[in-house]
Amino acid sequence: MKRITLGALDYGLAFGVDRALRALVEQGRLSALGALVATELWPREFRPLQETVEKVGNRALFGVTLAFTGDRVSPVSSRMQEVYGDRMWSREKLQRRALMRLLPDDLLLNEAQAQLARYSILMKRQPDFVAVREGLLERTSLARIVFKAIIHADYQKPPLVISPVRSGLKPLRLSRLAKSYGLEMLPRANPLPEISDPEELHRLLHNHFDGMTDRSFVAAIPGRSDDRLRRDEHRKKIAIRECQYEVLSSDRFFRTLDKKDVFLN
Repeated sequence: MKRITLGALDYGLAFGVDRALRALVEQGRLSALGALVATELWPREFRPLQETVEKVGNRALFGVTLAFTGDRVSPVSSRMQEVYGDRMWSREKLQRRALMRLLPDDLLLNEAQAQLARYSILMKRQPDFVAVREGLLERTSLARIVFKAIIHADYQKPPLVISPVRSGLKPLRLSRLAKSYGLEMLPRANPLPEISDPEELHRLLHNHFDGMTDRSFVAAIPGRSDDRLRRDEHRKKIAIRECQYEVLSSDRFFRTLDKKDVFLN
């Protein structure tokens, strides 16, 4: 039997998304849930997530998705707020700064520590895993910052780290770097296909998990539409979210897993 970690990393984005993710985790349709603690909704949405954690226990992983870039997130640390205000950088800007070795390491370390602390304090638990939004952990300079923040948090048990890349030499190098900090990385596999036709998604999932290594992390973006999501996201992405939610909620999805001898770890 192959163990797969099927997870969503954007809890805290919108009420419809959050309700859908909690339901899927409680039903055993997702095995990992990452919270974006830098969103406007997190101070309100952590309480329902606490209830889900109590219901599910150790049958799923609950972690934090660090955000250093992108929309709908704001700096958590006072230092980052003082320097950059209430907006994060774009992914492209951070990538350029990293390439030129001009990252504000101290500020980013402080921000990572603040986001980790915000999760642990409000959830009253340490994260089971840490991920980084928009795949930015692939930048070695940023990976070092994140690994240092995790070590400085002094957790009783080091959280897993979700690999940002799927193949090639980069995941091997990152895994070795993580190991030097005493951390373990979960390998990343292909995400669920982003299509809006439930029947086609069912068909594709029949062979989607073939060839994946044991414990691979498979990213998903299920959700339900609400006013906030309709305001902030393109209709095409919302349709993809709703398609994934419909498919993952179905008994047919579980039958596919059984047929392929896949266990959600």
